[in-house]
Amino acid sequence: MEALETYLRETGTSADDFAKLIGVDADAFDMMLEGTAPIEACIARRMVDATGGALQLDDLAGEEADSAASVIDFRAQFASSDAAVDAGRLEDVLKASLPSLLGGARRAGDEYLPRLAAEAAAATYIALSTITSRSGADRLAQALQPVFSEILEEMSAPSSRHRLIAAQALAAAELYFQETQQKRRA
Repeated sequence: MEALETYLRETGTSADDFAKLIGVDADAFDMMLEGTAPIEACIARRMVDATGGALQLDDLAGEEADSAASVIDFRAQFASSDAAVDAGRLEDVLKASLPSLLGGARRAGDEYLPRLAAEAAAATYIALSTITSRSGADRLAQALQPVFSEILEEMSAPSSRHRLIAAQALAAAELYFQETQQKRRA
């Protein structure tokens, strides 16, 4: 916790302000700082994000990671479930699935939608790691839904198209992970 204490001191951030920033009760945060309460994986990720990477997961785990009253070993938890989405591969999937969602509607600039949607969904996928236990296709579908919704809003799509969002997001996510698995085998 020394790295976190150093960060707070050097940035002039109070423990209460940092606790609010990461969405943790001030008393619970104080216990984490004292080492009397473990830091859960999602809280550790919020800390890393809140510091803009000034703190790393390893900084929060420290040398005492084996003791019961220390930081939970969250490095292993994030190793497999928090892999980033390949925005290029997702763009290819969305090139095939967006026309179905849009009902074939085209307008100037639509050729950029798959890339923009893929980048937004990839960033959202990573951000969701701090607030959800979903992973893989479920988390990607969760990340795609607001992106699809915004696209349909901007296009003034009829409400019948909005009802397709959840199913289309899940189908695209499953296709992405299916292709990812196939590329790993090849």
